[in-house]
Amino acid sequence: MAFDVDAIRKDFPILARKANGKMLAYLDNAATTQKPRCVLDAMRDYYENSNANAHRGGHALAEEATEIYEDARKKVARFVGAMPSEIVFTRNTTEALNLVACMTAGKGTRVLLTQAEHHSNIVPWQLRKATLDYATIRSYGAICISDVAERLQKRPAIFSFSHASNVLGNVNDAAKLCSMARRAGALSCVDAAQAAPHLPIDVRAIGCDFLAFSAHKMLGPTGIGVLYIRKEMGEKLLPAFGGGGMIEDVDWQRSTFAAAPQKFEPGTQDVAGAVGLAVAIDYLEGVGMAAIGKHVAGLHKACVEELAGVGGVRTYGNGSKTGIVSFNVGKLHAHDVSDFASQQGVMLRAGHHCAKPLMRTLGVPATARASFYLYNTEEEVEMLAAALKRAKKVLS
Repeated sequence: MAFDVDAIRKDFPILARKANGKMLAYLDNAATTQKPRCVLDAMRDYYENSNANAHRGGHALAEEATEIYEDARKKVARFVGAMPSEIVFTRNTTEALNLVACMTAGKGTRVLLTQAEHHSNIVPWQLRKATLDYATIRSYGAICISDVAERLQKRPAIFSFSHASNVLGNVNDAAKLCSMARRAGALSCVDAAQAAPHLPIDVRAIGCDFLAFSAHKMLGPTGIGVLYIRKEMGEKLLPAFGGGGMIEDVDWQRSTFAAAPQKFEPGTQDVAGAVGLAVAIDYLEGVGMAAIGKHVAGLHKACVEELAGVGGVRTYGNGSKTGIVSFNVGKLHAHDVSDFASQQGVMLRAGHHCAKPLMRTLGVPATARASFYLYNTEEEVEMLAAALKRAKKVLS
């Protein structure tokens, strides 16, 4: 079937609303995506008809909730090429990366990161008092492979990196980087928050020990994310948190734990969120990830061309595969640009994007960022360019 963006847009209720009396152009998808009606309906249906505590109790409703929850886990596992026992539900990518840090690092643990990391892949390691090293990025935003190789010679215990930058949009060769880590004796952790909505993910082909992503960046609800833990790691790691539902036995002075993934999921889990994520995956696969990628790449190309026509716009990185275009307009502050664009109905992100070290590397305090997804249109690209032209006249 042909890609029909107009038909797709009808599935998203929020896109029908106005912003300041103008058509809403939502271009902040790298922060969070809008939700199709099928996701909203599935979550409502769960609460209205199947709500109970999964993995608790033997009554019929609890068993139904457990089955629904575990079916969602199977769907996610298939989506990334994993086994269900390797899929741990978390609140988001941030919590997932914190879990990895808590379970693998301590004071003095050598950890290799990159200059392009989100704070979520920096601060958790700092909290563990790990010894951090940073691989550099090229001027066009890609990780410098030769620098990674050199720093891996220092034998870090862990190499954690973003599959795709939330600021620059560049997609890194995760399989190659994980292979390099493995040869150096390091564990590999992949932040796939920006990659999972756009790229096919196969954890076996990537060869990672850990991989994290969030539902809300791929049409799913907020409040639920995923941490893939390779089977062998899941069997030997101790859980970071304790409580109900993750134990085998508890005595006065010691506890033993259930098998993965339950041992990493204490307490009541977000069953409705898991349902929403599973339906979001169905929706994405129904449209086709390849078709979505082609559409997003076309919008990215159109956006870069339109921004060049505005004049005085500097763009950063290469987000053709992730739909990310970070930019600055002359000497205008990114916040002023974003605020003005919002008045024109164009929703952008502006600031340091939770990547202050990267901003310092780029030599700028902030950027504005447009990010595209399957329901965006070329008309919205034109709206962005028109808003920036007006901003230049009004704010300069």
